[in-house]
Amino acid sequence: MTFNSAINDFNDAQRKASFKTILSRITGESTDLLSYDEVLKRFRIQGQTDRGRKDIPLEKIVGSVGRYADFTADFLPRKNASAQRWARVKMATETLEGLPPIEVYKVGQVYFVRDGNHRVSIARMNHQSHIEAFVTEIFIRVPLTPDVDLDELIIKEEYATFLEQTGIDKLIPYSPDFSVTATGAYEKLLEDINVYHYFMNTEQQKAVLDEEAIRAWFRNVYMPVIDIIRERHVLRGFPNRTETDLYIWILEYRDELQETLGWKIDADSVAETMLTKFSYNTKYTLRRFWYWLYNLITPKNLDSGPHTGTWRESHSIRLRKNWDFFHNILVALQPEDRSLAALDQALWIAKRENAHISALHLVDSEEEIDSPAVKQLRDTFENRLQVENIQGDLAVEIGSASRKIVDRAIYTDLVVLKLAHAPGTQAFTKLRSGLRTLIRRCAQPLLVVPGNMHPLSRILLAFDGSPRAKEATYIATYMAKEWDATLYLLTTYRDKTVKEEMKVYFLEAKSYITRHDLFPHAHLREGLTGETILAFAEEKDIDLILMGSYGSDLISEMVWGSSIDYVLQSTKIPLLICR
Repeated sequence: MTFNSAINDFNDAQRKASFKTILSRITGESTDLLSYDEVLKRFRIQGQTDRGRKDIPLEKIVGSVGRYADFTADFLPRKNASAQRWARVKMATETLEGLPPIEVYKVGQVYFVRDGNHRVSIARMNHQSHIEAFVTEIFIRVPLTPDVDLDELIIKEEYATFLEQTGIDKLIPYSPDFSVTATGAYEKLLEDINVYHYFMNTEQQKAVLDEEAIRAWFRNVYMPVIDIIRERHVLRGFPNRTETDLYIWILEYRDELQETLGWKIDADSVAETMLTKFSYNTKYTLRRFWYWLYNLITPKNLDSGPHTGTWRESHSIRLRKNWDFFHNILVALQPEDRSLAALDQALWIAKRENAHISALHLVDSEEEIDSPAVKQLRDTFENRLQVENIQGDLAVEIGSASRKIVDRAIYTDLVVLKLAHAPGTQAFTKLRSGLRTLIRRCAQPLLVVPGNMHPLSRILLAFDGSPRAKEATYIATYMAKEWDATLYLLTTYRDKTVKEEMKVYFLEAKSYITRHDLFPHAHLREGLTGETILAFAEEKDIDLILMGSYGSDLISEMVWGSSIDYVLQSTKIPLLICR
């Protein structure tokens, strides 16, 4: 055999290796050799012995001591750097002298190459069944067989160690299955428990017993996230995974989001985001494709935004469990809001909802992020939160207000901002309005504050029978009930030809509210919607107006105008727009 023909054989073997590597990415089946050091790191060595010189089956060689990355699982070469050495070994196998035996470690029923990886590669290519080797046997407490799934075996070993170190299966007999599908997961659980234990010691200023900390972690940290996973049916979006897999993913993704956004994010929002962004369930995959296509062909100022009821759907767990609606409030701190009225309004709500404040301030350049003005704003923000005893974070970012607020709003429950520039009543003025774009694209309820903060004790629901007005009814009912506010219901009609139709909607809303043990001051009035709403609000000394968002008929809105735009143009009290 010539050197060139040996090189050609190498190139042929390497092409096969490349093809198998590409195919593995499609099938998900690994083509990698096992690392001897990694296996030994995972399992406890109980001893070793020299077995001497033997013929061993090539098919039982599953790994390598140092060159596991240079070959595929069937020892096809991967790296060009091995070409000349591989070719020389190939040529040597054709001589009468041959090659010396390889050296291997035997672990269970499988072998790891200590010296002689190229010889194994060529022997496999020559379709040999056995190869001569010097064998050193390593003893571990779990069996390794050629068909074993090593990851699965490592996971079982790690699980046994986790139970041994925590005793959680004995401390909490009714605990769920802690099974996982990825190695290293139990180390992360142990770290999570240890961190929680540390903070318990710090908070209580004493050494908390291990058993007490483990029970508290299970009750206060682990199970609340598992409940969210079950309530949201997150496992449906990630088949072949386990609840504990998802628990770890949610916490890791939350840490990543919190570092990126500069905000505290709750596990419920993270679980919802994981489903919509990463699930390979058909429903979510098709939805992501549709949103991508829609956003690609639709100008931002013409986008109709999320479908009606998106906010209520995403908050289904809270609604069923009667939790506070507005657990996390996004407040946009704008340069023109010198009095920080939007922050004051958000703080007023946060005190009643036991909410977290996630503030956002936008600047034009990187230099402004650390400017004295931003530092002063941060100090003012922190001082106001401290006075009110409310938790919160302030993020400073570069970008467009409407885009950044929409992107971040998905992790919050309510958006509050100062009303600086109303969309106006002219068609082209509306199209250029950032506020109008924000109203259309934001799925969360949007509270705009035109002047100073108002205690929200007298609430007006402007109801026109539209699906989005029904969302406003839902929130108005909650506010009136939970905040002990006086609720007014107003439905308007342009003329007597539509009075009966509007009366049906009016009675529908009134019936819904009374079914929740509330008795609103209900009024059906003739007049133009925007003008009538503002006049009624002044007459009744209203503190807050609730309305449904823009309808989906963009052309009609542009031509005939919108009652929302009219109210925004002239209101002196906060307006809550619901989608």
